[in-house]
Amino acid sequence: MDSWMETDLYELIGASNKASTHEIKKAYRKKALSCHPDKNPNNPKAAELFHELSRALEILTDTSARAAYDKVINAKYQARLRVKELDAKRKKLKEDLEAREDAYKRSLNSDYNIKNDKAKLQAEIERLQKEGSKQVEEEIALMKKQIAERAKGFCKECEVNGSYKIKIKWKTDQNDGYSYDTLYRILSKYGDIAALVISSTKKGRALVEYQNKNDAEMALNMEIGLVQNPLKLQKLWDTSEQTNFSPKRTVNNIANLTKSEVNQSMSDAEFEHTVLNNLRRAEEKKRSFVKSNLGEGT
Repeated sequence: MDSWMETDLYELIGASNKASTHEIKKAYRKKALSCHPDKNPNNPKAAELFHELSRALEILTDTSARAAYDKVINAKYQARLRVKELDAKRKKLKEDLEAREDAYKRSLNSDYNIKNDKAKLQAEIERLQKEGSKQVEEEIALMKKQIAERAKGFCKECEVNGSYKIKIKWKTDQNDGYSYDTLYRILSKYGDIAALVISSTKKGRALVEYQNKNDAEMALNMEIGLVQNPLKLQKLWDTSEQTNFSPKRTVNNIANLTKSEVNQSMSDAEFEHTVLNNLRRAEEKKRSFVKSNLGEGT
């Protein structure tokens, strides 16, 4: 609670304290788009900043909450001005004593009013938490839509840009779903990931882009995901290109997986079974790959 009293919400959201609700929403959209967690997967503080912006929007777009907040901020500002006035009067002993006495009397009343104003602001915040903020939900929904539209455009440009993107699907009716962190942990073992986006409009859909072609082909040919909910990977770059990945390297990668990279909740027996299955599938793909190359050479 006290942290909100010390924070300048107008400065945080990038708007003036005289701004209208429309101007505050506009400033929020501009700043929130730049720090949305989906756009900053490598920034651990992005989610915290996005949450603070949403809370600021929640307070500043509610008439009662904003009025209570402004009253507290104005009281603190006036208090600082009074301190400066007292400092100027300390040159003379008599004036200093009179100022201190007057300041003490006013501070008693001011502290009482600030406590009441803080209580009102706390009540407004609790009311918003219980009722939920329709405006914040609308803004977040709009932002998710914009990110989804950008992701679609991101996918359509695959052939044009020559980047190495893979479409990912999984079943959403399973208990074991895939979060952003889970997917990133599974896919990053093949190489550096340039981007990873989970669809906000279609459940069980994601898009990953690798910086290196060989890494992308390795993930495409070797990754099966969690045993209880396998992944389906689809190549999005030029399908006429011949696959050029190293079966030996991928088998070693699978054999060297740690239990935490597969599923932290697995028992040792389940983990061993998963690794053996992955090794078996990798060996089958290796034989198929060699057979296919020998067939092409004859």
